[in-house]
Amino acid sequence: MEYAEKAVENSSTIVGVACKDGIVLGTEKLVLNKMMTPGTDKRLYSISLNAGGVINGNTPDGRSVVQRAREETAQYQNMYGIRMPGNVLADRVSLNFQMKTLYSSYRPIGTSVIMAIHDNIKGF
Repeated sequence: MEYAEKAVENSSTIVGVACKDGIVLGTEKLVLNKMMTPGTDKRLYSISLNAGGVINGNTPDGRSVVQRAREETAQYQNMYGIRMPGNVLADRVSLNFQMKTLYSSYRPIGTSVIMAIHDNIKGF
């Protein structure tokens, strides 16, 4: 657990701001090396047409969380024929985090995620 906490503490700052017209997600890009080129170290991701996310910590862990969220939204839409509500997506992703933290056969996820979603019931 300490490894995962240190990975998030030593990473960039992420922020999400909810406005009346939408949600703004942002992150700080830490330049650790002069050899870094623009466009590398991507931390903003699209999950579906109505959802997005920003990650910090270990980038590969964050990409796996985003990929899992994409799979969950696709499965939900195929099964029910509607877009996934935000609270359902948050529950499913948080259960995945919990499972990987709880069981000793998995490595804890060293990232934190802010997800933004728009659904027809609750809005942004």
